[in-house]
Amino acid sequence: MVTRRALIVSGCGAFAASVQVSPAFAGDEPYDVGRDDPDRKPILDAIRPRVESEMRGPVEFVVRSIRAQGGFAFAVLDPQRPGGKPISPAETGHADAAEFMDGLTVYALVLWSNDRWNLVDAVTGPTDVAYEPWPAIYGAPPAIFGF
Repeated sequence: MVTRRALIVSGCGAFAASVQVSPAFAGDEPYDVGRDDPDRKPILDAIRPRVESEMRGPVEFVVRSIRAQGGFAFAVLDPQRPGGKPISPAETGHADAAEFMDGLTVYALVLWSNDRWNLVDAVTGPTDVAYEPWPAIYGAPPAIFGF
């Protein structure tokens, strides 16, 4: 978390205060959400229900990358079963399309809204850059996608 000075306005007047702000909002540059970042678990937890539904069971993630900027975060994740067990595509909601997929890698966009991270969009195993239109569609910063 980053401490920033803020002007707080209330019915009793205005005063300056120090507030904790997620690094996703603290600067103009994208940043990597590392293992010890306090936003990492909430970001993954926002994505988890969708992926568990697709994978038809509990998952944990191997994080390839999570980049954040301006209240958005883009994650590239490899789901696996708890304990590191691989997931067979035949056991998932993608069984019929598995031969046309590029693995089970998940690409997900989340947004900070209503005091929490929320899933905006996600795609599993695309064979192309399926997230390419997301900056235009959702207003996400292109830099978090590597564009």
